[in-house]
Amino acid sequence: MLHNRRFQVCINSEKSRWRSQRNGLPQGSVLAPTLFNIYTNDQPRDAGTARFLYADDLALASQAATFEEVEGTLTAALRKLGDYYSQNALRPNPSKTQSCAFHLRNHQANRELDITWEGVKIQHCSSPKYLGVTLDRSLTYKTHCQTTKKKVSSRNNLLRRLTSTSWGASPQVLRTSSLALCFSAAEYACPIWARSAHAREVDVALNDTVRIVTGCLKPTPLHKLYSLAGIAPPSIRRKVACSVEKAKQECDSRHPLYSHTAAPSRLKSRKAFLNSEVSLTDENPQNARLRLWEEKQPQDPFLPLEEKLAPGNSLPWHIWKTLNRLRAEVGCCKDNLCKWGYTVGTNLCDCGTAPQTMEHLLSCPLCPSTCTREDLLQANQNAIKVASFWSGQI
Repeated sequence: MLHNRRFQVCINSEKSRWRSQRNGLPQGSVLAPTLFNIYTNDQPRDAGTARFLYADDLALASQAATFEEVEGTLTAALRKLGDYYSQNALRPNPSKTQSCAFHLRNHQANRELDITWEGVKIQHCSSPKYLGVTLDRSLTYKTHCQTTKKKVSSRNNLLRRLTSTSWGASPQVLRTSSLALCFSAAEYACPIWARSAHAREVDVALNDTVRIVTGCLKPTPLHKLYSLAGIAPPSIRRKVACSVEKAKQECDSRHPLYSHTAAPSRLKSRKAFLNSEVSLTDENPQNARLRLWEEKQPQDPFLPLEEKLAPGNSLPWHIWKTLNRLRAEVGCCKDNLCKWGYTVGTNLCDCGTAPQTMEHLLSCPLCPSTCTREDLLQANQNAIKVASFWSGQI
């Protein structure tokens, strides 16, 4: 595998001559990442620094009372790394290396670290990105939350396209797609940034995701949205994810933070999950989400709290959407349109007997069938007939 290997370069149908591979690993090999990790696992650890290594991505961290101390420590650590790389046929890339200072000294917010490596000054970056998480000077994670919100919003557009087709607009498909596309992106590395005040920006995009799954309108109360979709609210999902990560950190010796004690924090929003979360070892994550959800929800829940779609999820999309709007009592009836300012005139129903409210639609004389609130929650035949009649109108 490692000896007598040859390679060739092809550009615009022109091929180079064959050359022998004298060092390195074959690209695309399944075993190559493991061999590379073994080969570079003995990189020197300098005193006063912490090392975080993922494949060929190395982060060095140092903490001190002054900038000058940090600069001296990191410069010395990089010098030792440079010697190690030259001895082991590895080539560092100082031009792609970045530095950043994390502190709460606002009067020195623009202070840049003066660090050199191999004669090249390390570029200072105020918002570096490490393993998909955008950091900032005071660790507010504002930029990361804004970026995550945009990512979820763009995936919502993909999800929204499914509702305009006949082959992908199944409620089950929409829910599964939302968890795989939107919620997975929104919860990536959430134990790190979940306590940020800007995490609510991500919730705004996820609320839109659940509206797409249920077909409900924007004024629909959030607790009804998540009950209909069968998805625990984002804050609860993040809290359970933090507890799961805490359990891994305590029990798995392979975890990068195993046996690590987090330093005390001055601000609540910067507090590490190691100090603020309880380990989830004896409880299933799904059960934990349901327990926290029941504690947060009102005493009289809108629907039984379950991580599955509400009854009626096998119905066609247009009937499922109308059924959910009738359940949530938020739809495009004349009374609501007048309240929202979308129409000027009377809110009287076409039947001429009463204002066209969401409650009136359940027993309107124009509809050949009637149903009760309980019928809607159960999605029985009476509810389906009423939803089918008003489909496309509300």
